[in-house]
Amino acid sequence: MLLTVDVGNTTTGIAIFDGDRIVSQNKLLTPDEISPIFLKSMIKKDYRKEITDIIVSSVVPFVDQSLKDSMESYFKRSPIIIDHTLDTGLNLKIDTPSELGADRIADSVGGLYFYDPPLIIIDSGTATTFEIISKDSEYIGGCILPGIELSINSLAQNTAKLQRIHFTPPRSILGTNTETHINAGIYYCYIGGLSYMIDEYKKIVGNHAKVIATGGLARYFQDKIKGIDLYEPNLIYYGIMTIFNRISSKIKP
Repeated sequence: MLLTVDVGNTTTGIAIFDGDRIVSQNKLLTPDEISPIFLKSMIKKDYRKEITDIIVSSVVPFVDQSLKDSMESYFKRSPIIIDHTLDTGLNLKIDTPSELGADRIADSVGGLYFYDPPLIIIDSGTATTFEIISKDSEYIGGCILPGIELSINSLAQNTAKLQRIHFTPPRSILGTNTETHINAGIYYCYIGGLSYMIDEYKKIVGNHAKVIATGGLARYFQDKIKGIDLYEPNLIYYGIMTIFNRISSKIKP
């Protein structure tokens, strides 16, 4: 079985594949150091001895060495670490490919698992990212904007009279107290902004481009934005799995 790992700024998640089917998943807060005990807590006992290969997407450089060491200690094998140098099947047509995060590469490849290009991929988590894939499977660019929680935290940190609130989708665009003012402002501007950006990106890659949304916060707006063709919370894992399959097929005798 294949262990796919997504190390993010907020959480670390795993998905275990049997072929192209996810058979087990888990997610925990990303620690300062990834230990064998942490790995053990992430993976159900029934699957620990069944894992034959490991591949990792990480955007947290300071945990990468402890992750690699712990996997070599616990599983007795080295993981594949995704970066811009791997042959993922995605041609990175941007100024500095080394700056593109492994998660964004994996999301893009995950999109190609579900649809033929061109694609517009939205990943809404700590930050919200757009990935734009041309009809020739070229990664031609995208953008990064603050996620919902980051926007709320920024307001709280930089405005004396505002306290940090817990985000919930507002019932109305018309706020009637401080909390609903903030929720309404951020939520509806978010929806409007994403809708506008989808329209603008379609002018670049074509109106027939498929739009895929993923990430934990995407569930808040998936039914509010016209044009989203698929909401796939496990997009990154399918991308990681697809990258592994491509690499492994090239190294087999």
